[in-house]
Amino acid sequence: MIRPDKHLPKYYQLKEYLKQMIQNGEIVPAQKLPSESDLVRQFKISRDTVRHSFSELENEGWIYKEQGKGTFCAFRGSKKEQKIAVLTTYISNYIFPYIIRGIEETLCESGFSFSIASTGNNKNKEEECMKRFLEQDISGIIIEPTKSAKPNINKKYFKELDKRNIPYLLLHATYPDLDSAYVIMDDEKGGFIATQYLLKLGHKDIAGIFLSDDLQGIRRQSGFLSALKKYNVTVNNEFLGNYKTEQMFSYPYNFTINLLKKENRPTAIVCYNDQIAIQVMEAIRRSNLKIPGDISLVGYDNSNLAVATE
Repeated sequence: MIRPDKHLPKYYQLKEYLKQMIQNGEIVPAQKLPSESDLVRQFKISRDTVRHSFSELENEGWIYKEQGKGTFCAFRGSKKEQKIAVLTTYISNYIFPYIIRGIEETLCESGFSFSIASTGNNKNKEEECMKRFLEQDISGIIIEPTKSAKPNINKKYFKELDKRNIPYLLLHATYPDLDSAYVIMDDEKGGFIATQYLLKLGHKDIAGIFLSDDLQGIRRQSGFLSALKKYNVTVNNEFLGNYKTEQMFSYPYNFTINLLKKENRPTAIVCYNDQIAIQVMEAIRRSNLKIPGDISLVGYDNSNLAVATE
């Protein structure tokens, strides 16, 4: 507490008081500190005194300020103690650079360093990466599940994270056998909305192409089928294409080429994502058909690929 009878400046007393609270764990990293006004009222000191204390605490790395938000407790310690591992299926292509950039900016703002790796949506690569991360001194890990629709053969590494009290967050999908925090989209609703859009335009012969070894694909297909059911449209199994990760650069194009050769071809196609829609678009053009004059096409993700195409 601040005492007028002490032969120490009031700003210094406040500074040491706040430092003690941080060291004792009463104020934890990323927690917002009381405002200048609150501290002025609580300790009956001037605003300049509070600002002097905050300035020194910030210079010494105890706190940091965010414009318009307030003052927060900083993360302290070595970089190793602050490292967050990030494991995604891909890094450099499609929408992933934007996702990685967002993660990087947020971690850096909070005082963390980070280490990143990708699995290529390969279970064996996921195992290799998790082994390597567990050999490092990490504070937490963000993981995008690999082939999330398949059994989790790397469960033991997640159990090891639990054993070491290392928190982890799943991104884009979950593993059903893990009780963990996650950040995901409502992929089923997204698939439903995409299909409903075409149905409202009057389409009934709608094809769908979906990834089968990730939960995102399973759920988007579920939304696709739910929309057809709601609008009393019979599912034509010949119009439904499923591919595995290893087929992502061949199956969508070939499936569409064969689909468009049929006498009763679809009038619209829903794609798992924009990356697949680009292949489907090429197949449509090779078949001497026009979009949307002859056939309609819907992607997913609102990526730059969609903006860059006609």
